[in-house]
Amino acid sequence: MEQRIIIVAKESTLWTQLTHHLRQEGFMVATTEREEKVAALLSGPGRCLVLLGLEGLKREGIAILRTIRKDFPLVDVITINAGHHLDLSIEAMRLGAFDDFLIPFDLDGLMACIHRALSNASNRSRKERK
Repeated sequence: MEQRIIIVAKESTLWTQLTHHLRQEGFMVATTEREEKVAALLSGPGRCLVLLGLEGLKREGIAILRTIRKDFPLVDVITINAGHHLDLSIEAMRLGAFDDFLIPFDLDGLMACIHRALSNASNRSRKERK
């Protein structure tokens, strides 16, 4: 089954490099920084995970997370944030983010978290079919 990662973040070198790495790992990756495109991207086929860049989006990122939790409750969201916006990370976790990473982050740790989240989604999907 296709595994898609939606990156919702302001364009930066970090996100460009991460997108490239995820594609090399075999993931289908789509990127946007606009809230109105998120629903269309999440409606596609296969399991999906969102990486949400709070450091650039700030409060808009929290609004996007609220929308995802409301409209796509089975989609896991991993937030990535700068340490000086720790309040956003805390709020995101309270809203149901799967996990939160602070920049700079360990790429291997993030990849392990991505695989856990996608496995979690797969397990939920199987339970729903029963």
